[in-house]
Amino acid sequence: MFDFDKPIVFEIEVANLDSAVKWQNLIQTLMSETDLFTIGSMRDGNSETDFNDYKAVTLLLIAKQESMSQPVGIGSVSRGEVGLAILKQFQRAGLGQLLLTELITWAEENDIFELWLDVQTNNQVAIHIYHKFNFVNQGYETSFTLPNGKVAKLQRMTKYLKEKE
Repeated sequence: MFDFDKPIVFEIEVANLDSAVKWQNLIQTLMSETDLFTIGSMRDGNSETDFNDYKAVTLLLIAKQESMSQPVGIGSVSRGEVGLAILKQFQRAGLGQLLLTELITWAEENDIFELWLDVQTNNQVAIHIYHKFNFVNQGYETSFTLPNGKVAKLQRMTKYLKEKE
């Protein structure tokens, strides 16, 4: 467990097979803290995906303190969709913005011209951050009833990085 009274260093690394166990454990913890992953799977349904026709990246936010090292956040870009999640105990420290900056930089370097995401309409902190990064609302909302009975209302937001050729 991290001592929040002592300095914690954060690094970003590309998720790979060597770190698969760590980031799968992170996702399991995040799934207990947020409906984000359930919403994503419900929204996407059983659509078939061709993994060869697009660029994608998954980044891990690693917290380090003395001999401890643990992923505390994850961010991804896949087919232009941005996904971002930070463990609750590490939220509100600017780490989501750090991760989002890295994802946008990666997208620009990989010639992706548009990023998009769905954010829960009651997540005002995230909406504020996305607006700060020039994501704009697309004017429509969608709703999903989750297996636990909660209704998730989503707002689509986009950010254009460059003109489409």
